[in-house]
Amino acid sequence: MIRGFSEAIYKNYEGSAYEIMNEAFNKALYMAGLERKDIDGFMTTFLPGVFDGNIYMHFFPDQICNYLGIKPRYIDSLEYGGPSVLSAFWRAENIVKAGMAENILLLFGGKGSEVRKKKQTVDSMENIYPEVVNTPYKPLLSGYNNMNPVSDYALLAQRHKKVYGSTDEQRAMLIVKQRENANRSGYSMFSGSIKVEDVLISPIVSSPLHLLEIVYPVDGFHAFIVSKNSGKLREIRILKYGEAHQSALPPEMMDITVTPAAESSSAFRNDIKKCDFYELYDSFSITVMIQLENTGLVPPGTSGSFLEKNSISVDGDFPLNTGGGSLNRGQPAYMSGSVILYETLLQMNEMAGKNQVKNPGKAFINGMGGWSRNHSVSMILGD
Repeated sequence: MIRGFSEAIYKNYEGSAYEIMNEAFNKALYMAGLERKDIDGFMTTFLPGVFDGNIYMHFFPDQICNYLGIKPRYIDSLEYGGPSVLSAFWRAENIVKAGMAENILLLFGGKGSEVRKKKQTVDSMENIYPEVVNTPYKPLLSGYNNMNPVSDYALLAQRHKKVYGSTDEQRAMLIVKQRENANRSGYSMFSGSIKVEDVLISPIVSSPLHLLEIVYPVDGFHAFIVSKNSGKLREIRILKYGEAHQSALPPEMMDITVTPAAESSSAFRNDIKKCDFYELYDSFSITVMIQLENTGLVPPGTSGSFLEKNSISVDGDFPLNTGGGSLNRGQPAYMSGSVILYETLLQMNEMAGKNQVKNPGKAFINGMGGWSRNHSVSMILGD
């Protein structure tokens, strides 16, 4: 279970990624009541460019452990993007239960600004580094300006409009309501009132997605310490867990509106509907909508109308992305999984201040990774 957790998030950080991770680590240690010598497990991930612009780092986990001054007997690195931290949490719980480690540090993040300055994303690094290959079919795609993951999610949004008749206004409504949550929380990077019209007049980045529907990559890390006991925190465990992965390209898929979230959540659909609040990966507006449908919370094609009719605030009928999501908090190094896990832990430990869910018993989290079609991790947390 989680004994300590923290974040260190900046829009633009002038120092190194190592300095930010050390800040997050120190905060998590303080909450956990532990010292560096107590950490005997470590899990992380690496995305090209987010560690001070480095495209590759040899024995990457060793470099971090050396810098942080920890000597773990268990080390692991997961590489499927945003939901990696959620899988790390599940694996860490089981590793601790098995007696392989007592206190495992999960450290996820980096400097999104380093890639942002190059006007690329971690999924389009091959545009500036020919040695980086994102697909074995690169020669077939080399004539296109690769804007992934934006173009991949734009394709999903366009297909959803075609098949189900969802509208730009419905996606924009989600953005407005998540901003309202962010404004109430008081701890989001982006705040201020916006209207549906503001979303729709913001520039189209990849049709039909507008600028305000797209997450902003920032600099930062989240640190989570998984231990045998929760220390001073609530004894929160993973009650249900599922993950799913698939590697087909869109032309090879029967239906691109069915993502791996449909499989990762399939074993406990009824339990999901009984949760007290929901934290869904929100890299784009369509990401949230497709998860609502794929996890069985609403029927296919109805997420837009659902969001129009229901309140997603903490005191509403469907508390969703209660802190405003990564669309308003920023996305550390192109990964939102740690943002939604951090918010979930705030809520479950009643640390969310003015934006606290009343008497939270169970929370549902779903993370998406790679692109809309690659990875999904679903979990229910409770005690």
